[in-house]
Amino acid sequence: MEQFTYVKRGYDPEEVDKYISTLEQVIKSYKEKDNAIKNAIISAQMAADNIIKNAEAQAAEYKVQLARELERAREEIERQHMRINAFQDVYSGLVRKYLTDIEENDMSNLHDRLNDIDKILGHLMNVDAPLPLHEESTDAPSTEDSPLPN
Repeated sequence: MEQFTYVKRGYDPEEVDKYISTLEQVIKSYKEKDNAIKNAIISAQMAADNIIKNAEAQAAEYKVQLARELERAREEIERQHMRINAFQDVYSGLVRKYLTDIEENDMSNLHDRLNDIDKILGHLMNVDAPLPLHEESTDAPSTEDSPLPN
């Protein structure tokens, strides 16, 4: 603590005024530092608020973009389901057509050919008998239209 000189009626006014002036300067300096700290805190709080606000806005934007991408993915999945169903319909139609063709055409021809082969085998067992031929044919059975391997 500061020591003042005694004068006739108390402390030396010049020394007291000088000391008060020094104290006022120190207080002023502390107030300036306090204001600077308060301003720094306010600036930091504003910056933090802006960062949070921007992050929330960006998160909302990402959420919207993600929702769009998810919707596009769901639409693509639906398109693929439709393509699979269309393929299945075409495939089933082809299988039905092929099976119908086999049943109506080829099976009858196969039976006729097998009967012809059976007759030929029977003839070969009786070498003296004439060769039996398919009723429609005057020559030996043709192998070019035959579904049997040559």
